[in-house]
Amino acid sequence: MTFRQFAFNNVKRNTRAYLSYFLSCLFAVTVFFMYAVVVFHPDIAHYEFRDIVKSGVVFSQVIIYGFSFLFVLYSTSSFVKSRQKEYGLLTTLGISKSQLNRMLIWENTIIGIASIVAGIIVGSLFTKLFLMVFSLILDIDHTLPFYISLKAIGLTALLFFVMFEVNSLAVVWTLRTKSVMEVFRGAKTSKKAPRFSYILSSLSLAAVGYAYYLAYTANWFNVFPRMGLILVFIIPGTYFLYTQFSIAFTNGLRRNKHLYYRNLNMLTVSDLTFKLKDNARLLFLVTILSAVAFTSSGVLYGLLQSAQTEAKRFVPQDVTFITEGEDNQAAFMDHVNKVEEKFQKKEIPYHSMSARSMVVKSDSAYSDWNDLSIAIYAYTDYKHLMELNQDNAVPKVTGNDAYLMVDEFAYIRQLDPLKGLSIRSGNEKSDLHAQLIGAQLNGNIFGHFTMIVSDEVFDRFYRAAENDEVMYMHAMHTPHWIRYANDIADITDYDFNENFHADSQADFYVTMKESMSYTFFFGIFISVLFFLAAGSILYFRMYQGIDKDLNHFHSLYRIGLTDKEMKKIATKQLGILFFIPFLIAVIHALFAFKILQNMLSASVVLPSITVISVYFVIHFANFIFIRNIYTAKLKKVM
Repeated sequence: MTFRQFAFNNVKRNTRAYLSYFLSCLFAVTVFFMYAVVVFHPDIAHYEFRDIVKSGVVFSQVIIYGFSFLFVLYSTSSFVKSRQKEYGLLTTLGISKSQLNRMLIWENTIIGIASIVAGIIVGSLFTKLFLMVFSLILDIDHTLPFYISLKAIGLTALLFFVMFEVNSLAVVWTLRTKSVMEVFRGAKTSKKAPRFSYILSSLSLAAVGYAYYLAYTANWFNVFPRMGLILVFIIPGTYFLYTQFSIAFTNGLRRNKHLYYRNLNMLTVSDLTFKLKDNARLLFLVTILSAVAFTSSGVLYGLLQSAQTEAKRFVPQDVTFITEGEDNQAAFMDHVNKVEEKFQKKEIPYHSMSARSMVVKSDSAYSDWNDLSIAIYAYTDYKHLMELNQDNAVPKVTGNDAYLMVDEFAYIRQLDPLKGLSIRSGNEKSDLHAQLIGAQLNGNIFGHFTMIVSDEVFDRFYRAAENDEVMYMHAMHTPHWIRYANDIADITDYDFNENFHADSQADFYVTMKESMSYTFFFGIFISVLFFLAAGSILYFRMYQGIDKDLNHFHSLYRIGLTDKEMKKIATKQLGILFFIPFLIAVIHALFAFKILQNMLSASVVLPSITVISVYFVIHFANFIFIRNIYTAKLKKVM
């Protein structure tokens, strides 16, 4: 038997141990390869979005490759650590340091090449489906044809081969510094009773609780400054939650005599205390990776599903066109007529009307509200616009009463200035009693805010208005506009000059849908990769300590525990180690979803439940798979 055959047989004998690692590497190679096919696909060059798509794909590939590099380094180190007794035995039998290093490099090279070949083959098999989904999300009129690029194959194979080899050398470097006895002992060391700090345990709960509070109360105005602060508290808080509070919690269970001495709880809790302490850093890492996967997937999916609702929120009217200045009225109506002709040609149903408006200036003792451009509408025209759009109008205003429309997500400062707010235009001025309402009319480039005034006030200002202070609006209502969103967006994207402003729900919807589709398409695979890596890390840790666990269960078997009782203890311990990180990650993600809900009009409940459910099914299947392997090993000690 040659040395290469010896290394190959070592990998073959440890197939079950390497399986999760191999599958995670295979998934990373597959996704990287399919993205590379998109980058080198010749038909992409014909589309306007090619630069955006290529930038997104390249960015995704960098993240996948960088994370895969760290994941492979960690995984290889874990496997080497779990086999240190084997390496120690080989050393005592006469294998040299250089031969041991060669064996490690050969083993990792074999797994790496197998992952690369299998990943490219699987990627090639799923490339057609990948391109179909890609075409659907990007709303391409036809599916991109099947294409396998030699450049994509070469790039994938080269980068991942280099990654596996560099990681092999890194692991060999760490192993070479250990003595024979250190290698032979492996991970076997005497254990002391786990200790914890009441102060750090309390601070961990306080840090996580404060991060949750910041997330729960976040809004449009403070979310971005708070995001960094939330991470500052949630990451160390989660770390000490595992390293300190988990030990404090299990010690509390041990003091509860009624619970501790009931059935097999004493054996489960006492051993679990050591497992939680030994695996605290690993559980912290798994929690963070899972939370990132849940949060990114849920947020992206929630934004994608909320496009229609947010279009209504940001653009209340279906379609509007506005111009400033009486000199532009004739050209403006000519443009409007062309737009309506296109609507008729596309057989898009609509109702329309025109209304007058004006641009005035604000006066206030408060600088934030002083000298702002405000578009004013007469209440009668406003009411007709609401009837056109099938919305409810606010109660009629008379005298100097007024309504100031303010977008809640954009600009809400002090409300007191409204009590002393005035508007002026030329020689005309009026003190108003204004109250805030939500935006019901589309904004425009000619005014910071929109205000509804009484017909009397509007007529007085209109008679005294200069030519460039008058505005004309043409509004269109399209029943079931979502059916014609793409056509409406194309039509309203008319080449108006700077004197005209067009706005439509369809244009906002299509833009948001496209941008979020790109982001979701690029981000979902990265999120899944993070989650699979988290599951693989748990798998590695189970295999790394399985020999020690078998000795423990063999002792329990000798003192009289039945097969059923030992399987029950093992299942409980595995379940806790598997689902505690999942549960904490879900709670972290739920508060992230709360931030999103505070910023959106659409409900994110259903998208959140959908994402968490999908991940739970995958995680539960992984748990059943690992549990079956673990309990099968237990039979050897019975």
